[in-house]
Amino acid sequence: MTATPLSISPQIQPSLTITIFAVPKPFRGQIGLIQRNAIQSWLHLQPQPEIILLGNDQGTEATAREFGLRHIPDVKLNSQGTPLLNSIFFQASQQATHPILTYVNSDIILTRDFLPTVQQVIRQYPQFLILGRRWNIDITEPLNYDNPNWEQNLRDRLHQAGTFSGVGALDYFVFPKPLFSQLPEFAIGRAGWDNWMVGEALKQNIPVINGSQLITAIHQNHDYNHLSGRRLEAFQGIEAQQNQTFLQGHLAGNSADATVYLTPLSSNHTPRVSVIIPNLNVETLQATSLLQNQAIDSVYQQTFTDFEIIVIDDSSTDEMRSQLQAKYPLIYYIHQPDQGIVAAWNRGLDVAQGEFITFLHPGEVFLPDKLAQQVACFEQKAGSLEIVYSCWQTSPPTNIQAFQSVLQGREGLHGVHAWMLPTLWQFIRTSTILFRRSWLQRYGGFNIFVGEATSPLQPQAATLDLLLNLSSRGAAAVCLEQPTVCCLETQPLTPQIISQMAAESEQLLHNYFSRPTVKPWMRPLESQAYAQTFLWLASLISNSGDKQQEAKFLDRYHYYLRILKSRTA
Repeated sequence: MTATPLSISPQIQPSLTITIFAVPKPFRGQIGLIQRNAIQSWLHLQPQPEIILLGNDQGTEATAREFGLRHIPDVKLNSQGTPLLNSIFFQASQQATHPILTYVNSDIILTRDFLPTVQQVIRQYPQFLILGRRWNIDITEPLNYDNPNWEQNLRDRLHQAGTFSGVGALDYFVFPKPLFSQLPEFAIGRAGWDNWMVGEALKQNIPVINGSQLITAIHQNHDYNHLSGRRLEAFQGIEAQQNQTFLQGHLAGNSADATVYLTPLSSNHTPRVSVIIPNLNVETLQATSLLQNQAIDSVYQQTFTDFEIIVIDDSSTDEMRSQLQAKYPLIYYIHQPDQGIVAAWNRGLDVAQGEFITFLHPGEVFLPDKLAQQVACFEQKAGSLEIVYSCWQTSPPTNIQAFQSVLQGREGLHGVHAWMLPTLWQFIRTSTILFRRSWLQRYGGFNIFVGEATSPLQPQAATLDLLLNLSSRGAAAVCLEQPTVCCLETQPLTPQIISQMAAESEQLLHNYFSRPTVKPWMRPLESQAYAQTFLWLASLISNSGDKQQEAKFLDRYHYYLRILKSRTA
């Protein structure tokens, strides 16, 4: 099913007044601090919403009184003392002053983009369920809401260390009351009920609207010390299992199942896709022109036609430039001499206007449905994607399909990680990827240098560094089963090239594990990632007969293996 895009302007001044309701956990320790941060962010929305806190856990009544909020103490509980969804939503619907309700988890900070987005959705849809992915960040102190720059400071922190959640993390729901006439007795705060909400809306043909690209909902990371069984209890305990019984035979949805996804409104008519092509000299003008023309022709032959072509001329001759411009007068041509492919990609990003970005190198061509297939994939996932990969083929065709199976995870969404580096080196081609442009621009595009390196990264390494960076920040990706690119020429793996790959691999791994966005559970895998990468490199170079270099790689493998064993002993 293809979802419908809806363009939203985040710049409007909202006039909408809504009711926000929540069921806080006990206001103790870190979770109490987090909840106070969240509630104060709701109070700073303009116009200020009505806020209702439900339940009678420790500190709920006192907090409501402190901030001048409404409090509904009497909520139906299950035998374990957990509030039940049907009672919460029924009472909120009955007692809310305003017709538009928002349920939000009590650890979620809302920002100024929330109300303008909701108001514009209301103008388009009488019935709806708005939801979206969240941003995760560590906050261990009370936020200073007296500082007029509190929100910008928080956004700066998100840019440095925030990670985007997966499609299954649903922390807010916006809807007109009453949304559903009957709700099961789900235990709130346990797995399953949010997925039921999405599935029920789809079942009733209520538009499910994914606001992930526009609504900045910030989840403050926390432990599960409020539960005796910690995180395991929340997701696999008795109450979570009881919740699952209500899902039997029922569609369990998430943000990628939405029927509408919100996109930023642009004042200019922009193409959907920008194709960036570096124009480089090779051995002869004739060979260069042939490769360049084949690449550009393959874009013009696409079944999807809403694109622009940006050619970055790095080191071509005057004759070559004039021939190219004469044959393709509609391309956007930029002369940027002698700075290399990676710099050319970044220059193309600076001027690109498309919602999506892809790259094409001379010596490779797009297969006819490349853009159509990858754009359709973005639309089918309701905007809950940042990257679409594919496999590639050689000429004559030989599909390289192994990477597709690597990326198949839960719901088809999975991240690339540093311990996959050997697989990434083999199966990633920059031309096979379609990126969401906003993500490339948010994080500065491609690194030319990494760490303390004095030599620039080669294009393949720069691509892998970018992918590892985006993945550590939560970029969601899928991999198409069919190839989208044909490589007309492939570079043999010489000992010199393998040595370059080894140096760059070590840089990439160091860069990856130095990032604040790497999840804590990944960090113990650092030595394993190094070890398996150098073992793979040793196997590669063994085929060349360079025993000295093979021995060096094996030494590095054993070095990191010893570190790994010492940490697991």
